[in-house]
Amino acid sequence: MADAAVEKKKVKLLLLGAGESGKSTLLKQMKLLYGVKDNMNEPKVHAIRLNVVTNMMKLCEATDSFVSIADKSLDEDREKLMALNAIPQEDWKFTKEIGASMARLWNDEGVRETWDKFQNKIQVPENLSYFLDEVERIFSKNYKPNMGDWLRVRVRSSGVYEEVLYLDGVEFHIWDVGGQRNERRKWFHIFDKVHVVIFVAAISEYDQVLYEDMNANRFVEAMELFDKIVNDPAFSKAGFILFLNKSDLYRAKINKSRIRVENAENPKDNRFTDFKGPYCPMGEPVGTDAFEAAHDAGIKYMRDKILSKSDGSKIIHAHITNATDTQNVDRVFTACKAIILQRALASIGLKI
Repeated sequence: MADAAVEKKKVKLLLLGAGESGKSTLLKQMKLLYGVKDNMNEPKVHAIRLNVVTNMMKLCEATDSFVSIADKSLDEDREKLMALNAIPQEDWKFTKEIGASMARLWNDEGVRETWDKFQNKIQVPENLSYFLDEVERIFSKNYKPNMGDWLRVRVRSSGVYEEVLYLDGVEFHIWDVGGQRNERRKWFHIFDKVHVVIFVAAISEYDQVLYEDMNANRFVEAMELFDKIVNDPAFSKAGFILFLNKSDLYRAKINKSRIRVENAENPKDNRFTDFKGPYCPMGEPVGTDAFEAAHDAGIKYMRDKILSKSDGSKIIHAHITNATDTQNVDRVFTACKAIILQRALASIGLKI
């Protein structure tokens, strides 16, 4: 009986979304904000360096396919980097020289053109440019990850992870689960008695395809997943919060990549053909009236599109988020906190 009473007073939050949506980064921010600190020790150093090297390899391969390295004197740097593939990954040495080679490659016009024009066709994290801008620092002998590095490092979620946080004296249990399709079968055993579902969808991914299915648009996948979750009878009594995430990356790309694409010659390239604009002219400077109008219209379109998947039986609180911005997450989560507490404490017979 005592165990049942304790269990009843736990508030259960479920963090759901498709792969690469930024769920794990949001959880890191929650841990920072609510007193559970994670140390940035040696394993984080290794994970960051491994991320940078493997994704720079993919970018170099993509450059060979789409453009070509402009400065042929960098062939030696490319070969030095790609030679790591010939040895087991556990034997890779992340030297200062490898960092310098990647820095030179990143500054090449052909590599930059590939990143600017074809990023959405390469399966690499959108924040790779952040790490490549900092690559010599990251590969220096005495490198220690800073908060920006720690928040952005991508380690693919697999399985189910539980974190315990304390908000206003209430014990919250937050479950973060892998978002890739082959991970979703692991979700169902934690659906029982969930108080609040936080669903994360990346609005920057309107022009990208899934890691596991090159024919599936990532934002369309997020909408279809939201449809299944929000209308699932298992969540009929749960509160719903929608985080439209990666707003910073969305803002950085809408003047480079169109939301709406209609190609009569190759219809499989079409996307979001019902988007009515206003559209952002390619190359439009950030901050102009035309840019801001298109920026806001795109967010409203994606917000309305995903919310339309609900059957209308529940109130869904939607927020625009940038998971790498601690102040933004703090502001949004503070707004959400009252909703979460009201929903959760009412279910255990308490009031706030």
